[in-house]
Amino acid sequence: MSWIITNLPEVKRNRTGASTLKLISMNKTHVVYLTNVPAPYRERMHELLEEENDYKYSVIYCTKLEPNRTWKLEYGNYPKYFLSEASRTFKHNNLNVWKLLKSLNPDVLIITGFNPTMLYGFIWSLLNNKRFLVSLDGTYDSEKEYSLLHKLVRKIVFRFTDAFLGPSNGSSQLFRSYGVKPSAIFKSSLCVDNSKFEVSDIREREFDIMFSGQMIARKMPHFFVDVAIKLKAKYPSLRILMVGDGPQKEEILSKLTDNKISFLFTGFLDQQSLFPYYSKSKLFLFPTLHDPWGIVANEACASGTPVITCSNAGAADDLVLNNINGYILPLEVDIWVENILKLLENEDLLETFSSNAVKMVQPYNHVQAAQGIISAVEYAV
Repeated sequence: MSWIITNLPEVKRNRTGASTLKLISMNKTHVVYLTNVPAPYRERMHELLEEENDYKYSVIYCTKLEPNRTWKLEYGNYPKYFLSEASRTFKHNNLNVWKLLKSLNPDVLIITGFNPTMLYGFIWSLLNNKRFLVSLDGTYDSEKEYSLLHKLVRKIVFRFTDAFLGPSNGSSQLFRSYGVKPSAIFKSSLCVDNSKFEVSDIREREFDIMFSGQMIARKMPHFFVDVAIKLKAKYPSLRILMVGDGPQKEEILSKLTDNKISFLFTGFLDQQSLFPYYSKSKLFLFPTLHDPWGIVANEACASGTPVITCSNAGAADDLVLNNINGYILPLEVDIWVENILKLLENEDLLETFSSNAVKMVQPYNHVQAAQGIISAVEYAV
């Protein structure tokens, strides 16, 4: 067999808030969501969609894990299929998806990218006259440098797409740049379970600034350390918290040690272990060369930790608003140091930002994420 269906034991389902998810005029329409790999921030959304009795919902995964992912997660309770993916790259290319789609025969197919497996799904939908949706995390800024070929593929696929889904204002801008009408675009938030994050007194927190992420060039850990070095010269008591792992780890730790900066390094933490750490720091620094969203911003805000980021993060000007629950700054070390000091030296302002962060992250939840998909399906059918 070319795929595996995972049947999980029945568990008690939490229906809190799920009753708000209603699908209008849908008589057991079958919706299939085709995506690369399971992700911790989507499992509860899939469960909520499966729990609705008005239609049938299934998820197809290209593979169980991609090479740069170290997620450890408990799969949600919903029908799921894993294609037999031999590739160890992101270029999923599996014709077996055709057989599986023929077997499942969905009325609506949602794809989440443009690798060959996704495009096979698109062609299958076209040939079988099925409703077809595209869900992308990317933004206009994150895709503006894509090749002409990549853009041509999107232009062709979008011509035959019934509705569009994205998590951010930037993804909406991306769709509109291809001529998609705003009424066909729906928001499905990237989110965490906000209730799992602790919110401690911002004034009493042990660390001043925090980094969490892969220690790779795109996540800019060296920029973070450069900020810390200059910040320490003006704020001698500086203590920093670093969470993550990656090829730049040894360089980063040596740089911190050489500059006599007080730090705690935890290494990689899985999602469950990570929850309490955001509430140990007064500020979360999120520099990036490119992040379509940045789920770390949700985790920080849910912990009442203001976020300092740049326009390269999809969460900027969406979840993170400048001078409200954080700052959106150019990637210049001196500017970051100046704005960090504003908050560290003004506890009232820091407390206001912290309170705003908790309030602003609440609408970014799994119910909203599921409702966005439902609204898009309603529109498409």
